[in-house]
Amino acid sequence: MLKKLLSACLLSACLIISALPASASEPPSINARGAIIGEMTTGQVVYELNADEKLYPASTTKIMTAILALEKGNMNDIVTVSEAAVNGLAESGSSVLLKAGEQMAFSDMVTYLLVASGNDAANALAEHISGSVSAFVELMNQKAQELGCENTHFTNPHGLHDENHYTTPRDLMKIAEYAMKNETFASIVKIDKTVLPATNMRSETTISTTNHLISRWRNVDYYYEGAIGIKTGSTTPAGLCLVSGVQSGELTYITVVMGAEEGEDGSLGSFTETIKLLDYAKSGFSIQTMGDTSTPVTEVPVALGKDDDTVILSPESTLSALLPVDFDPDNVEVEYTVDENIKAPLEKGQVLGSATYSYEGKEYGSVNLVAAESVRRSTWLFIIDTIISIFSSTAFKIVLGVLVLAALAFVLTGVFGRRRRRGRRSSYRGRRRYY
Repeated sequence: MLKKLLSACLLSACLIISALPASASEPPSINARGAIIGEMTTGQVVYELNADEKLYPASTTKIMTAILALEKGNMNDIVTVSEAAVNGLAESGSSVLLKAGEQMAFSDMVTYLLVASGNDAANALAEHISGSVSAFVELMNQKAQELGCENTHFTNPHGLHDENHYTTPRDLMKIAEYAMKNETFASIVKIDKTVLPATNMRSETTISTTNHLISRWRNVDYYYEGAIGIKTGSTTPAGLCLVSGVQSGELTYITVVMGAEEGEDGSLGSFTETIKLLDYAKSGFSIQTMGDTSTPVTEVPVALGKDDDTVILSPESTLSALLPVDFDPDNVEVEYTVDENIKAPLEKGQVLGSATYSYEGKEYGSVNLVAAESVRRSTWLFIIDTIISIFSSTAFKIVLGVLVLAALAFVLTGVFGRRRRRGRRSSYRGRRRYY
């Protein structure tokens, strides 16, 4: 009976434990070829999956297209659509709205590009900025290099499939973070629905976003509180792609999901996996203090001090980082370097070294180490130290050496001079004549 009771208790305990939620900082299982989530203000990455693998970006390419258009174009321009800009896109592209010869305001063209993901807009903007698509693509690759994208190569401005058109989740996050610092870009990518004014070839046209995270009316299941954009993409080779931005308090998360799939129930993996990443980051991480000005790092000796022969070094400023919610300050590791031969006088706050903070093997930042208190100098110790310094200095040794050589030369000169004088006197005596 007792054995049965114990077994029942043990089984109940196991069931209770298994029902408990996983640790808030436990990474999710992401069903995609690659993914990454980082926070813009801290520059920290909280999750990555194949983040440096070359993958096809599909229409998330248009983030780079928009960057260059906004930086090099004029919002008051009028863009004229060429035959080449729309040729061949109807069969394979999304949102083919434009017609050859159509004229649209530059600002409306960029809006159409980012909100409705117009491939024709990408070509039209490329030609408007650089004169040709090929010349614009050169600018895209140059910009990617400037942003530190090490595994990115573009062949077109819209993202339709090409074997040589690729990037990585990490590179795409860099591009997105850069783009979101542009106020015009950031304001456009959070548009849910808007009306494009009439052009010379059409009346007003309503366009809506392809990003369900910011749209309740299209698919409420994917709407995400705090979402601020930014771009979707999909082709058969690329799979479902999504670059998103979410504001959470003072933090801004950028997520990249590439190569996701559509579920058997029709769910879109680019959104479901992005939501997993965002939930993980928001619930599992927070800004934590790793070191502050009131927490000493080390105590070092000070020469020539009047009242003290050591000084405590503390961080010059507080170092905070995005860390797991179960962060344990006792496990913070601090490596520091300190100036050699520290001598008084020292002023409170004087920089005397630096410290690097790490947690669970990951480095989070460095701060200057400063004197926690002032240290006065002893006059007598300073005089003695000065005398010792003078006598041990290279200059003094050189001067002393010169004086020794001069004295030696003087002595030798005197010795040889006396010998010559004695020789002359002896010669004179040998030549005396007798009469």
